[in-house]
Order: sequence, then C-alpha cells, then structure tokens
Amino acid sequence: MPLGRCFGRVPRKGALFVLGSISRVFARISIVCCVASLAASCSANDTPGGSAAVASCASDRIGEQVTVDYVYDGDTVRLSDGRKVRFIGIDTPEVGHNGAPSQPYASEARNALETLLGSGKVISLRYDEERHDRYGRDLAHIFLENGVNIEARLLELGLASVLTYPPNTWNLTCYQAAEQRARRARRGIWSLPQYQPVDAASMTGDERGFRLIKGKVTQVSEDRGGLLLELNGGIRLYISPKNRHYFADSPPEGWQGRTVLVRGKLSSSGENRPRIHIRHPAALQVLD
Repeated sequence: MPLGRCFGRVPRKGALFVLGSISRVFARISIVCCVASLAASCSANDTPGGSAAVASCASDRIGEQVTVDYVYDGDTVRLSDGRKVRFIGIDTPEVGHNGAPSQPYASEARNALETLLGSGKVISLRYDEERHDRYGRDLAHIFLENGVNIEARLLELGLASVLTYPPNTWNLTCYQAAEQRARRARRGIWSLPQYQPVDAASMTGDERGFRLIKGKVTQVSEDRGGLLLELNGGIRLYISPKNRHYFADSPPEGWQGRTVLVRGKLSSSGENRPRIHIRHPAALQVLD
C-alpha cells in the first residue's frame, strides 16, 4: 500500500496548533495502521508504494544472520547470543528508564520494530567501518531475511531521524531521502513542534534534546584543536579535531556571517550554554 494512502494527510502546522492532541492521536493511529500494512508488504518482499528510493537502501553485503531476543527501543535490540546491536544511521525516540518518561513516539517506534521483525525475528547485519560503539554494542545496518532495510522503513514511517556518526556513513544518502519523505508528509515525530525548524534568536537556552535550528554564524574560533561556532542567540556548535577533515569541501572557518540549518541534540557545555556536537556535514546545511 502506498504510504500516502496509508497515512492520508496529517494536518499542517496551523491545524496542529488548533487541534492539538486530536492531530497527535490521528497521527498515531495512522502509524499503527501503516506499520501493519508495511509488515504485510515486507513478507511479500515489496517496498512501500513501490518506492525505488527505499528499494535502493538494499545491502551490498551481509556480515551475518542472527536472531533477535529482545527489543529495547526502535534502534537497539538484544540478540539470542546476548549481544546488543545498535542500528547505524538512525535515531529513534528514547524509551523512559528509571522513572523518566518516554519521549513522544518512543512506544510507536519500538512497536513498529517488533511488528516488522515478525514472529521469526531473524535479521541480517551489514557492518560498517566500526564494529562496536563506546558502550560495547555491535553496530550494524539491519535487514530482514528478504533484504528489506528496517532502518529505511522506520525513517519512512516518521519514527526515526537520520543520525550520522562517521566513519559509519554507508547508505547515508538513501536514509536522508527516506527521512525527507516523512518530513514532507509530517509523519510521526515530524508532526511534533520540537522537530520543526526554530530560529536560534528565539530560543531561551533551556531547550534540550533533538532540535532543528536556523541561525547566523556570528563567530568561528579554534577550541582545543576543534572548531567552535556561535550562532545568534548563543547556541554553540562544536566540531571535534577528529571530525574536522569531513568538512574539507566547505571549511567552517568561512561560515562566519552565513545562515545555517543545523540538526542534533542540544546539551549543556561547560559554561551551561546549549551546544550541539557536529560530527558530519550531513548535520548542517549552509543556506546562503
């Protein structure tokens, strides 16, 4: 079933503001229905709406085939042999732990993954440049037995955003295209206010978590071998020494005075000022 028919049309920004929770309920119901439809199409070795872009997210090789024992959230699973696997290239909303509430659409992302896995829960792992993260988890791109890319499915549903951690950048262009389709249709997380672009000058400094921020670079300076970029409004962007070479085609030193659109998770810097770590050009777009 084509995704457009599956979802219908989610109300645009003005309608979302007026309808509030009604629109969010509508979006969640649409996702539940669409996951079921996509699961059926997966078993038929189909792609949503016959989309060539999603089909092109197919793997060029497989490292190993494994069985999932437990689903933690939309992007992390435990295998039957005890290993934990973190999906490369995407980030889904966090499921709450230790009394903390789950982020919006966290349950939907987890449920969607469980539905896509089906009863067999057999997946194929396509490894990238790095096999493990700093937490000891395996890192891999995830595919169903019939070759369907699970990450592309979650992106298409609006239950994940693209997350680029170099040097693990295989399939990045395809993942970006899948996310862009969900953004245009305002599916899932892309219907939420925090996933809409916000002007840096209008921010209070208390915002945390994922944000899309548009602002003018007011200062670029060296910082412990890395680069520190300051936007109007006080938001800071940091490019570490090990990641500077990824920006060789568009050196950040020349961005002062230019307007950028940046994506990432806001955290506090040493001076308690909001900061986003920029690891790859995929996280930032120069607009002028």
